[in-house]
Amino acid sequence: MIKKLGILICVALVVMIPFIFRKHQTTLIPHSPNDVIVIITAHNETLRSEYGRGFSEWYRKKTGKTVIIDWRHPGGGRDVARYVDSIFLSNFRVYWEKILKEPWTQEIRTIFSRLENITENNATPKEWEVKQAFLDSNIGCDIDLLFGGGVFDHKMQCAKGYTVPSRLIEMHPEWFTEDTIPEFFAGERLWEAEGRWIGGSLSNFGIIYNSDAIRMLGMEHPPMTWMDLADPRYIDGIAIVDPTKSSSTLKSYEMLIQQQMQILFNEYCTGKEESDPSREYFENLAIKEGWMKGLKLIQKIVANGHYMTDSSAQTVLDVAEGNCPIGIATDFYGRSEKANIESRGANPRFNFIIPRSGCSSSPDPISLYRGAKHRELALAFLEYVLTDSGQKLLAYKVGAPGGPIQTPLCRAPILKTIYSQECLPYHNDPNINPYHDAGDFIYREKWTKPVFHALGLIFKMAFLDPEDALRKAWKKIQLAYKEGRQQEADQALADMQDLSMFSYDHARNEIMVEAKNKDYLRATQYQVAVANRLREQYKQAYRIAKGK
Repeated sequence: MIKKLGILICVALVVMIPFIFRKHQTTLIPHSPNDVIVIITAHNETLRSEYGRGFSEWYRKKTGKTVIIDWRHPGGGRDVARYVDSIFLSNFRVYWEKILKEPWTQEIRTIFSRLENITENNATPKEWEVKQAFLDSNIGCDIDLLFGGGVFDHKMQCAKGYTVPSRLIEMHPEWFTEDTIPEFFAGERLWEAEGRWIGGSLSNFGIIYNSDAIRMLGMEHPPMTWMDLADPRYIDGIAIVDPTKSSSTLKSYEMLIQQQMQILFNEYCTGKEESDPSREYFENLAIKEGWMKGLKLIQKIVANGHYMTDSSAQTVLDVAEGNCPIGIATDFYGRSEKANIESRGANPRFNFIIPRSGCSSSPDPISLYRGAKHRELALAFLEYVLTDSGQKLLAYKVGAPGGPIQTPLCRAPILKTIYSQECLPYHNDPNINPYHDAGDFIYREKWTKPVFHALGLIFKMAFLDPEDALRKAWKKIQLAYKEGRQQEADQALADMQDLSMFSYDHARNEIMVEAKNKDYLRATQYQVAVANRLREQYKQAYRIAKGK
């Protein structure tokens, strides 16, 4: 009996010790349900944690009240968009049936699913009736703000009518000036004129690489341009994020294509006056040829791929650990990992570079949703993001006045004043200033806007779905070159890179239509048919390179 009692006492002590010695924690209890704000984002946990803490402190000092953020994180930018689409569709159906007393049909559902393409000038009477009914309502999606993600996603939600103007531009006109937050920079719009989306930070896209792994491949110099990623020495080595799941990755491929267009534009149009009638012809030629050169470059990069992942964080970790020598990443992922490695005093083998003349700084926006239940709190958060307090959090060192508490965010503030000489000593990396580092790359939206929707679909059909066949063909072609079978290798490469079915004109017309097609059965059939055609094309290239 005494033995059993002793065992029970020991068990009780094991259970109780963590509670006896745990540190006292203070839980912030909102004064009322209105002190909760719902934000959906693709941002990682580090940024969510720092901004949650920073905003709570700022709001408490300003109002004397506590606030908590209910973060929603369904995945990447495309996952966020799909999540929001489903909620708005469901809530509109309730409004259509219960408030307007109208029957819900497949036609109404289809119309609502393509709101971004419906304008008063191009709509049928029924289409405009549906869109106007939505715009006249205050239907929400049970979320207050969209925080971060690519400009494309925010523009899409704006075009659908999901997001509405905030009062921030009227509240702080002094922020929206050339000396603080310019409307345009290097061809990129940094905020929407009506305030339906406003950039909160600036992002670049670039190359991450492991210098030790690069040397092991026998390379004397690190990669400097997007074109370097086509080097066959990187076969099985590039860590790639699936751009059909990540809008930021798709944006990086748009930059790559724009660079190819710009190279040709400079070649064809240098010395030609704006009034030269031939200039427009050569600009269009540069756009079309640059588009095709860009697609062929992306194809080679995918052919060099080690894997295709949904996670941007995975590529950074694998390159840092040497599992992959090289990859593509956004600047904050690349710089955060570099800072993390250097803080541990480890070998500085991990690097991030912005490709030479290959990228502009894009805004990372924030938008207010229609029907936001906590509108005033949402406006307060939006305001906080653009205050000195919110902007310093992005760039400052851990422990610096106004800086993060646990982990540097390694992001570029959009507020020019944060790059002042007074602020620079507190920056985690004082050398980062996108307003000074723009180089000669100018983003021209009109060049790729007509085909941007098509780019993701082309990537899926031509490179992602037939990925295995593409990589096998590329490897066999490189083997043929090594074995001195030049003619066979050249023919196989030409067959592999025959992407004429994805010409600029074809992409702008047929493929853009398919990219917006809401008939999912037909869309799937189209995609499968095209992917199978490319798969057979790659298999043929493999056979030619093999010598049969």
